[in-house]
Amino acid sequence: MPDHQFLQRCADLAALGDGRVKDNPRVGAVLVHDGRIIGEGYHQRAGQAHAEVNCLASVSEANRKLIPEATLFISLEPCCITGRTGACTDLIRREGIKTVVFAQQDPTPGVAGNSVEILRKAGITVREYPDFAPTLAVNAHRYVLTTKNRPRIVLKYAQSADGFLRPEDRKLPYWITNPISRRLVHRWRANTMAVVVGGRTVIDDNPSLTTRLFPGPSPRPVVIDPRNRVTGREQLFSGTGEPTLLFSGVARPEINADNTVIGAELDKAALTQVLGKLKEQRLGEVTVEGGASLLNAFISAGLWDEARVFTGPARFGDGVRSPVLPAAAVLVDEEMLQNDRLSRYENPNPAH
Repeated sequence: MPDHQFLQRCADLAALGDGRVKDNPRVGAVLVHDGRIIGEGYHQRAGQAHAEVNCLASVSEANRKLIPEATLFISLEPCCITGRTGACTDLIRREGIKTVVFAQQDPTPGVAGNSVEILRKAGITVREYPDFAPTLAVNAHRYVLTTKNRPRIVLKYAQSADGFLRPEDRKLPYWITNPISRRLVHRWRANTMAVVVGGRTVIDDNPSLTTRLFPGPSPRPVVIDPRNRVTGREQLFSGTGEPTLLFSGVARPEINADNTVIGAELDKAALTQVLGKLKEQRLGEVTVEGGASLLNAFISAGLWDEARVFTGPARFGDGVRSPVLPAAAVLVDEEMLQNDRLSRYENPNPAH
């Protein structure tokens, strides 16, 4: 179906948006005249031009006279509210576009179908495809933000073939996944707004949590350290990049000014406090990368939406056991990356 063909292109463009979009929707748009794309664009950074603006700006001078007779395809309902940028419904009307096709309505308060009414009152034909799956997937974080009032939570971990996150001897060097899998993780980091780790992981691994293996923005580092293990001498507190958000059992101003006290218990109340702070920071999707206690805490609280689990060929025999997802977790897909198996699960009933 032609509409689906162009909406798929919108979804592909929207997926180019990365962590710089923050808690905003990822949106792609194409302008089509007589079956030919004459303009396209996507939302690239929070506070800057929306997809529709970039799409129309990309139309060549020779084709600008075709705009009123063209159809505008968008992966999400155009905005009708004026924030840091103008309302896209105003732009559509100014350009004289007569047909708009989009996938889902935008659940943002103040939009949520209002744009449809505005456009139709202006005599513009509007077609909607609310069940179009590719655009649903690219904006999953926005759905969680508006329905659960928290960031979307992705769990990511790698386990050995016999079910361990790491060997018993923590001093032994080891890799569970291959270089292709590790590069993919850095691609994911560019798409997430924050990466969350526990204090023990910071002490043991001294991670940088950057996208050094992929050309994209590094996420905001977040450390949850209820036992006050971190010293402040680790890479994450070196002062380079975005400041690390630290959640600790007691106040640690000597380590980090961005410090929130959550107490010593890593329970749902503490995690809810963390997620509230991350939402305030406009971090719409966060990835929890470990360690075991932190991953298990999110699982026990039901505070996760997706899990990405690598299983490598190595066997440790003993060590730190990998988390066990609940029986209700839905296996969405699996694929092999050379000798690593990547399994993706969804939580059918995530907690608020």
